[in-house]
Amino acid sequence: MIKKLLLLIGVYFLFTSTSTLANSCLDSLQSSNRTCQQNYSYDVLVMYFKGADNKEHKVHAKRVRQKSTGALMHVDYDFVSSCTNDCSSLDAKTNDILWAFRNAYMENKLYQKVIYKCDPTVEVCCDETGCTEIYDVDKPLDESRSSLEEIYNDHQFIQKRGSKNKDGDLIDKYIGRADGVTNIIDKVMRNSSNGQQVKQDMEAATAQPLQFQIINTVSGATKVCAVSGAYCNEIAGSATASNNMANFNLSHDKGGAFNENLRRFLDGVYRVGNEMTCSQSTSCSSDGKNCTINMACRKY
Repeated sequence: MIKKLLLLIGVYFLFTSTSTLANSCLDSLQSSNRTCQQNYSYDVLVMYFKGADNKEHKVHAKRVRQKSTGALMHVDYDFVSSCTNDCSSLDAKTNDILWAFRNAYMENKLYQKVIYKCDPTVEVCCDETGCTEIYDVDKPLDESRSSLEEIYNDHQFIQKRGSKNKDGDLIDKYIGRADGVTNIIDKVMRNSSNGQQVKQDMEAATAQPLQFQIINTVSGATKVCAVSGAYCNEIAGSATASNNMANFNLSHDKGGAFNENLRRFLDGVYRVGNEMTCSQSTSCSSDGKNCTINMACRKY
């Protein structure tokens, strides 16, 4: 029997503009730097978007804002995507993801996952007992209930008038595209005609990006690789991951910067993205030829 391969693509882009190179605080790595915290605020906005096949993708926008003005100064991106067919070329799949992100940005279709809470001042709220009309904030709830509801409070009427969501449901909520993209990336999005151009123009407008991918198979094996063109070079070591846990013990000879960027990628996917509790450690020899990453994550 041919095993179906489930490919989880996590593409990590570190986009660093000229202004960022001149100011180390405009790097999301500096979020715990007390000197930088005096003038800048740091957060992570998790955005979702859909590709042409209607498959959902996720991007972590690691934002740096100027405190005095609130201006968005810089963003680092982590992309995580699922691929269950036509995954022979990881480089082509990366381009597809970037193009889907570009289209979602241009069409203002980026969204978040939020907990739904009905607001009775702007929408009809329903529960197992029935529905209420939108009521005036100056009136008590009981006085603003629909008289029609009392007469026609049958199941059909409730479905027609009531919200399809219940309090506590996880729903999709569209967000403004400017919340997660700087001006320099906006220009790239508007001037690109395909995924390859998005990638190339981002590289031309910013520093050369690093890319990593995680491959999970149905047998439980997990591989981590570094992308170079159309190739994905596996990083030595052992790795296992699921919805509730992840363990990585990796080693390479690519140097300290590579090691830190790889650690940030794994941390972004599992601790930030999957809300796991993680313990992690890294080491690197002085010549960068013997580097390791050890990370253990659990979801409690």
